[in-house]
Amino acid sequence: MRPLLLAGLLLTAPAALAQGAASAPGSTEPAAAPVSPDVALLRGILWTTEPAPEEIRAIAIEDLALLGDPRALGPLSALLWDPNPRIQSAAVRAVALFQHPRAEEILIGVVRSTRLPDAVKLQALDGLLYQRTPTARAAIEGASRDPRLPYAIQSAALNVAARWGAAK
Repeated sequence: MRPLLLAGLLLTAPAALAQGAASAPGSTEPAAAPVSPDVALLRGILWTTEPAPEEIRAIAIEDLALLGDPRALGPLSALLWDPNPRIQSAAVRAVALFQHPRAEEILIGVVRSTRLPDAVKLQALDGLLYQRTPTARAAIEGASRDPRLPYAIQSAALNVAARWGAAK
C-alpha cells in the first residue's frame, strides 16, 4: 500500500468513527461532522494522485487550490512533472491561484524549465502577473529578454509585462 494512501486512511478513519458515533440512535443518516483543514488537505492530495480519469484528477487539483492551504504547493509542484499535459496545465492554474512566495518560485521555475511544454510556460507567465511582486515582475521582464527561451515565450512575456503596467 502506498504510504500516502495509508496516511490518508489513518487520518480519515477517526473522523469516520466520530461521524458514526455522533449519529442519533435509530437514525439511518450519519451526523455531519466538521472536517479539519488537515483532513481536507490530505483528501485533496489523495484525489490528485489517484489513478482516476484525467478529468477527475484535474478537478481535484483545482479543488486543492481552492482550499487555499499553502502546504498544497509542494504536491502541486510535483504534479507539474506528470506526463499528462492536462494535469500539468491544471497544476499550473492551481499554483497561480496562490499569492505566496513559494507559488511565485514554482511559476518562475516553470518559465525557466527546459523540459516543460511551452503551453505550460505561457500559463505560468500569466500566473506571475497575479503575484504582483517585484520579483515576479523581474522574472517576467527577464523572460522577455532571455535568448535561451523560444520566441513565443519571449513575446508572451512582453505581453504580460505590458499588461502589468496597464493593470496598475
